[in-house]
Amino acid sequence: MARILALSSQVVRGHVGLGATVPALHYLGHEVWAVPTVLLASRPGLGRLVRYAIPARQVSAVLDALRGDGCWSVLGAVFAGYFPSARSVTAAARAIAAIKAERPGIVVFIDPILGDAGRLYVAAKTAEAVRRELVPLASVISPNRFELEWLTGASVRTLEEAVAAARRLGPARVVVTSAVETEEAVTTLLVDADEHLARSLPRRAAIAKGAGDLFAGLLLGRLLADVSARAALEASLTDLDRVLSASERRPVLRLAALRPPA
Repeated sequence: MARILALSSQVVRGHVGLGATVPALHYLGHEVWAVPTVLLASRPGLGRLVRYAIPARQVSAVLDALRGDGCWSVLGAVFAGYFPSARSVTAAARAIAAIKAERPGIVVFIDPILGDAGRLYVAAKTAEAVRRELVPLASVISPNRFELEWLTGASVRTLEEAVAAARRLGPARVVVTSAVETEEAVTTLLVDADEHLARSLPRRAAIAKGAGDLFAGLLLGRLLADVSARAALEASLTDLDRVLSASERRPVLRLAALRPPA
């Protein structure tokens, strides 16, 4: 069991952001200290868009309080996902840098939630702050294909191009979700310094948002269990596919499917 500091979005209805990542980490036995960066009534595309960004100064105040209470010394990992502004990225980056100074070698997992399908859905300044301030702090990073292209400036159309771009990104371990997509399957790519692994799942119909957040929590949780990257990837994708299969054509992910029937 590890203690994990997690910064990302919090949604009341619909399992995205912390609402997907935290249950995955709890499922794997970890303790999570969740710091929301934005609060939404419902996931995007479900109901009214009521959204309140948490001011960066308030995020900083929470992180400063945790640091003052001596919490950094017992952390096993840091997770960073969605940020609503460049200032909130800076607040997180400063805290993560301080944690790394106190805990050299700590796992820093960055899920750079910037955009998809050819467009950013955060402000360009926010995306630039993630690239400039958070990516260099990461030991593991999990962009989707569009985010990998945006962060590296590379065109990624094949698995080989995805591997090359991932190795240019910087962090020691890069996991590219939706690296290659066909009508039948979606391929996830894991790239380390010495090897790369590609694993495919069947494409599921009409899946609600949040699969990437769920997968990030599953993968981080298993990497902290000191298993090989290959084993962590394969087990995480197995869990993910079980949830996606149960969630087809539903308005939200069915996280109860994380635990297989006895």
